[in-house]
Amino acid sequence: MNCRMSSFLASPPPRLSWALSFSAPFISRSIFVFLFIAIIRTISFIALGIFINLLVNRLRAQSESLQEANANLSHYASTLEQLTVSRERNRLARELHDTLAHSLTAISVSLETAKAYFDIDPDKSREFIDKSPRSTRKGADETRRALKALRASSLEDMGLGLAIQRAAESAAARFHLNLTLDLKNPMPSLSPDVEQTIYRVAQESIENIVNHSRAKNFSVHLESDVHTTLTIQDDGVGFDTKSKEPTGHFGLVGMHERAQLAGGKLKISSEKGKGTKVVLTI
Repeated sequence: MNCRMSSFLASPPPRLSWALSFSAPFISRSIFVFLFIAIIRTISFIALGIFINLLVNRLRAQSESLQEANANLSHYASTLEQLTVSRERNRLARELHDTLAHSLTAISVSLETAKAYFDIDPDKSREFIDKSPRSTRKGADETRRALKALRASSLEDMGLGLAIQRAAESAAARFHLNLTLDLKNPMPSLSPDVEQTIYRVAQESIENIVNHSRAKNFSVHLESDVHTTLTIQDDGVGFDTKSKEPTGHFGLVGMHERAQLAGGKLKISSEKGKGTKVVLTI
């Protein structure tokens, strides 16, 4: 019996041998599949972790960039507000210079002259004193007109072309000048800043004509194609453009400033005795 058992263990039956020989490759293949799946999962988890980490870093960088952009935008808005206030102050100074400043200067000169003639020629002194109230009233009227014009209500109500036409016709009527108008109508749509610049330059040019040029005729031409061009010309006494600041023409500086702020160019041509030509191109 012991011999039989030993013989059985030494050589298993054919069916058992076949089962053992079949299961060995299956087990090894299962282990390989398990290890392969485990490796794939591990790699996937690592890749997912790396991706999430990159995404978090990217979101953090974008958040910091957005905060910096917000800070820059706030600073820009503050700077723009300060610049706007500064420009408005300069605009007010330019508008009032040729009205209130001129009137006060004329009154001061009259009173100083009257004082000088007081003991020498009382009648002459009284004449200069009598002129002072007229200069005061004229200055007050011009100042009110300038302050009203600061609102540019004509420009807002009527548009650029009609506003310039109204300003030119009013000046011609007040000072009995011959006016030639050539305004493109209707004008193409322009930005408010550009319209404001063109209108203010036209106003300043017309006021210079009636106050300083002693002209009899003047013309206003406005056209718009690739560029918008305003041309105002008179036949007055003219002035020396090479002079740093011609007497009574302080407003020319403001006109140049306005043109530059609007991205345009202002050219002023003038000779003594041959009138003045102002060309604004934007």
